[in-house]
Amino acid sequence: MSDIPIQVYGINLLVRLMSEVPADVRVHCPKGSPIRYGEVVARGDGFDEGANAFREMPTIKAVVAFEESAEEVEGHYFYVAGDEYRVIRLDSIILSFPHE
Repeated sequence: MSDIPIQVYGINLLVRLMSEVPADVRVHCPKGSPIRYGEVVARGDGFDEGANAFREMPTIKAVVAFEESAEEVEGHYFYVAGDEYRVIRLDSIILSFPHE
């Protein structure tokens, strides 16, 4: 990913989806919705136009978890060299934690 320059703006994150669930932390939804995990590869500046304030953003290489319904894909997505990437809003993130 480092050889493809991508700029992300605002409270959006670019995450590379993980094919395997992290061993450290697993999130379970009481409603049974699938939880997806991704590694943050780029992030916006954290400026939330609606609130006219800066928001704290997960760090680069942090692992983030987000809920995704079976009917609808979360965020915009694309593929590079077989890896799936998503541009998702900060509000979609349930939690983030450091990657080893």
